[in-house]
Amino acid sequence: MTRYVALLRGVNVSGKNKLPMAQLRDAIGNTSFNSVTTYIQSGNLVFSSKLELGECEQIITDVLKSDFDMEVPVIVKKQSDLAEILKANPYKTRTMENPKFMSFGFFNQAPPQEKTAAILDFSTPVETFEIIDDMLYFYCGIGFGTTKMTNAWFEKKLGVVSTMRNYNTTLKLTQL
Repeated sequence: MTRYVALLRGVNVSGKNKLPMAQLRDAIGNTSFNSVTTYIQSGNLVFSSKLELGECEQIITDVLKSDFDMEVPVIVKKQSDLAEILKANPYKTRTMENPKFMSFGFFNQAPPQEKTAAILDFSTPVETFEIIDDMLYFYCGIGFGTTKMTNAWFEKKLGVVSTMRNYNTTLKLTQL
């Protein structure tokens, strides 16, 4: 049995795509998944399953469509992979000093190298990021409400589906 984390993109943001987490937890709990829990209102599920990652994504996508009439991107990672992502954070020192400025972008696939190379010049000492495989490590010293480098910006520039989580949320998801 593997412990997984599902990250739903764009639910309960600015009053759009309203999805009550208790109802989602109950609906997902009616599948073959075990020990289902949610974390905060922004589309985070943690569960156990014997299924493979892609199968888990499909089940959640199907439940969202059938039970909630929603079509939102779902990215599933092994919970242990989130712990490794935190360890691999190239901005660990800065994150420990000011965790509210650290965010992780979870991509549905690794972006093409040429697209990644094309945006590296946008990284500055204040708004700095690295892309490693299918992950974005983004330390935004001006604050996420101020930056123009939003989740949508990275998606458009890189041609991937992405959902972002801050440091504290990502850390908590490794503990549930």
